[in-house]
Amino acid sequence: MANQNYPKILVYTGLFPWEDISKSKILSNDLIGGNTGNLLFSWSTLNLFKEVPHENFTKTYITLKNHLNDYEFDYFLLPLANTFRENNDEELIFLINLLKKLSCKVLLNGIGGQFGKVGFHNFSNEKLIREFIELLIEKTVSIGVRDARTKEYITGFLGYSEAKVVVIGCPSVRILNKKLKAKEYLPFNADFKLAVNYTPGSYDRKWGCFIDGIFKNYTNSYAVLQDLDEGKLISYGKNLLGLKRHDLIPTFTEHPIIKNNRYKLFFNPIDWIDEMNEFQFSIGTRIHGNIAAILAGIPALVIAIDSRTAGLAQTHHIPYIWFDELTDKTRIEELYYRSCIEMTNFYAHLDEINERYFGFIKENLGLNVRD
Repeated sequence: MANQNYPKILVYTGLFPWEDISKSKILSNDLIGGNTGNLLFSWSTLNLFKEVPHENFTKTYITLKNHLNDYEFDYFLLPLANTFRENNDEELIFLINLLKKLSCKVLLNGIGGQFGKVGFHNFSNEKLIREFIELLIEKTVSIGVRDARTKEYITGFLGYSEAKVVVIGCPSVRILNKKLKAKEYLPFNADFKLAVNYTPGSYDRKWGCFIDGIFKNYTNSYAVLQDLDEGKLISYGKNLLGLKRHDLIPTFTEHPIIKNNRYKLFFNPIDWIDEMNEFQFSIGTRIHGNIAAILAGIPALVIAIDSRTAGLAQTHHIPYIWFDELTDKTRIEELYYRSCIEMTNFYAHLDEINERYFGFIKENLGLNVRD
């Protein structure tokens, strides 16, 4: 039963930090929304209400089978990622139906889209996207988007008011709820412990060959897995299939990285960040895999594969390179030193981005969350 002295809060997430749920249940019920990176920004959003007792939180999620009987809440926290994309009809319909039943304050916290390197096109589910945006315009003061491309999509391409859209980045950078600082960056050497992340479903041979080279040439390199399918690969020996199966990256049980247990997968973001303290560099196509490393104080470089990775890297001034810039002459050493230099921009702009985020929360929820 909810404590009447605190607000009642509905959260769009499959998993709360304080729940003790087995790995097998997380995988079988997909409580991570297909990707453990989702937990970084959903759990970070909970920091806004860290004084509220656990019993006052209720979760709802597209992969959960629970049905709400009570729609009376004070706040609905809606941390989202690349929601504007093809083949997302089910989630959009779920959220539209839910929003129609809620009369509380809504916080849309860092939504993005899955666009190409340049320009936009009409998604087949644009009617649903428009209905979702129009509901949010009605129920929020402003919509918090992750990057400038998403704002341009909503305002320039779809034609909604610029006054309703604010670029706030991703709340994941605030999950530790403390001042971030870099560790000492050491000269690169072959014994570095390297965290390597990649996206099987968005494979391109350019980045596939590059990552394969890291695994082959640096024996202290580890695959940091995030996908639901990768969890089933290492837990149950189920090889990835179809467009996710590739010979150059660890997507099957006989790949040397999987056979030799050179991989990591975390269902708790805090454990993830803690373990990154043991590494010296993170690189790959996963934006949240690299953010987890940065939160541990180590340098990272994103291999951008689309607007969702490049856009968030740009918003937070995280070092990145487009995947099609990689050549057979690209060396991880040069990208490490490039990252070390460019990481200064991340820290230099951190206070400015935090202030924008604090202002967005104040505007939408009336809360002062400054440290």
